[in-house]
Amino acid sequence: PNAAKGYPPREPTTTPQTNHRLTTGRTMLLFSCAVSSAQAPASVPPNDLAHTVKLNNGVAMPLISLGTWQYSPAVAESTVRLGLSLGYNHIDAALDYKNQRSVGKALAEHDRASYFLTTKVPSRTSASSAFADTSKDLAADLEQLGLSYVDLMLVHFPPVGNTLHCAAMQEQWRALETFYRAKKARAIGVSNYCQSSLRCIARAANVTPAVNQIKYHIGMGPDPIGLRSYGDRLGIVTQAYSPLGDGTGELISGALVTGIGA
Repeated sequence: PNAAKGYPPREPTTTPQTNHRLTTGRTMLLFSCAVSSAQAPASVPPNDLAHTVKLNNGVAMPLISLGTWQYSPAVAESTVRLGLSLGYNHIDAALDYKNQRSVGKALAEHDRASYFLTTKVPSRTSASSAFADTSKDLAADLEQLGLSYVDLMLVHFPPVGNTLHCAAMQEQWRALETFYRAKKARAIGVSNYCQSSLRCIARAANVTPAVNQIKYHIGMGPDPIGLRSYGDRLGIVTQAYSPLGDGTGELISGALVTGIGA
């Protein structure tokens, strides 16, 4: 029941299953810094199943992560350092954010087993070079972060034109599978992928994506364009970025929200 056409069956695991299928992704600086030291949660190991979602290969992913998008290197370093000190145990980064060396400096102050690290590689459009170029990007992620492995590696977005570049997408996914088999990532997935993008890589995949990280918040409804339920059928966890909205305060201070809370 957990398999879907085009993907291999999910491997059985003895890890206890959680009931969570939706996780929250990138939290903005204002949100993370609003937690005072008195309110800070106790540090939670990334394999504490009470605060994680189990991915389709049995890896436990913490439910809430601290994002680093749009941060200068200095702000990224100080934010990750502060977040880890307050109890965050999942950090979300990306090669395209141009701040991973600073993120790595903050991570270096903590035991590797104490946090879960997600990062990403950009898309590629050339089928002939996608595997080699992606392999270089994967190595650059590790070098910039100062790590020998990451917990979750994502393809950041599909190429412009989407499945017009299906062969390149498949070659890029093959590079992630190679990275995964080399134990340089505990899990691999995608970001901003729609159904057609997922179907494209499925035709050549040996490993089902563990995660699809997409913009997702309550204002979009429970299952925008059917993407969450589609992922559920494939065993792909839907991870939300901008869970409090993007560029608007409507979900925090709008009339409907404040009226409900009045």
